[in-house]
Amino acid sequence: NLSTFSSQLFAAASSVSVSFNDASKSALEFARQGLGVEETLKRTRDSLILAKIAGMDFSNSATAITAALNSFSNELITSADLVDRLTNADANFAVSAGDLAEAIKRVGSTASDANVTLNETIALVTAAQQVTARGGAVIGNSFKTIFTRLGRSSVLSDLERIGVATTDASGKMLPLVQVLKNLASTYDSLGDRQKNYVAELV
Repeated sequence: NLSTFSSQLFAAASSVSVSFNDASKSALEFARQGLGVEETLKRTRDSLILAKIAGMDFSNSATAITAALNSFSNELITSADLVDRLTNADANFAVSAGDLAEAIKRVGSTASDANVTLNETIALVTAAQQVTARGGAVIGNSFKTIFTRLGRSSVLSDLERIGVATTDASGKMLPLVQVLKNLASTYDSLGDRQKNYVAELV
């Protein structure tokens, strides 16, 4: 079994043009999680692809994939799905797959708890980076703060008072992405003092 695993790991490393040593580092990260041989090899291959495309360290790539899959486990995505989504955003927008992975690693769990999907998280990070040119770590931490604050009833009440809809007709809280959209459409009409207050609030 070990011989077969080594051969398949070598094949995965060769297919992505990385050394066996680098592939072993990624495989070790996944093997520590108690994954089976087949799943370890799949995630290792995808991790190597992401590392090559994003210019990431191989261990960091493995950690980022693990964090994203664990955070959005309810969406039943595979490591290949994740890498496809990150590289598609990288190819079509002014954002790198590495920054996306770093941001998701930091905000993924909070986003999932706030019922923000993986695609929405990728979209938010992409939009923020295109406008601000900040790194994935900064953007990820910022959205983590925003999602946490928008989960507070006092913050939502304050937003309602300035005309930002946070609930639907039945009084049920709107998805956080919709609340952010409603805030965006209202923000420019606010006075300077109100803008500063809302920025600090959210």
